[in-house]
Amino acid sequence: GVGAARAGNLTFMVGGVEQEFDAAKELLTCMGSNVVYCGEVGTGQAAKICNNMLLAISMIGTAEVMNLGIRLGLDPKLLTKILNMSSGRCWSSDTYNPVPGVMEGVPSANNYQGGFGTTLMAKDLGLAQISATNTKTPVPLGSQAHQIYRMMCAKGYALKDFSAVFQFLREEETL
Repeated sequence: GVGAARAGNLTFMVGGVEQEFDAAKELLTCMGSNVVYCGEVGTGQAAKICNNMLLAISMIGTAEVMNLGIRLGLDPKLLTKILNMSSGRCWSSDTYNPVPGVMEGVPSANNYQGGFGTTLMAKDLGLAQISATNTKTPVPLGSQAHQIYRMMCAKGYALKDFSAVFQFLREEETL
């Protein structure tokens, strides 16, 4: 994402001819901390869309759980602490929490500005859906995540970070 790019901590998932990957690897390590050869042409993109589909699903799950916990009277910082020391821990809860006021330096602390845009997440989820259809792979959670991010784009969240799904879900429940 954007933060990793600024910090030089990107992960590059590369597909193609292995000798060409070997020739480009040194250059890529100047921009990212993880450079992974995935196999033939297209496998790097496949790895990226799989990763982003899981990220979208886990962000929605984190947002739903945080919203529920808050409505049950839990302090969001306390709930985050509990999740992050328990089996619910994930990147969306411990590094990129979607709830404003829980973490500093993440888009939720900046009105969901910066980071990985909702439009980009919807695009990547669309690519995952096409791939799932082409390979006859059932991805019901990925399909639902795609629908949620497409609804977010339609309702004014297109330019916000994808973690704004927390805000979107909070607004949806008041309709």
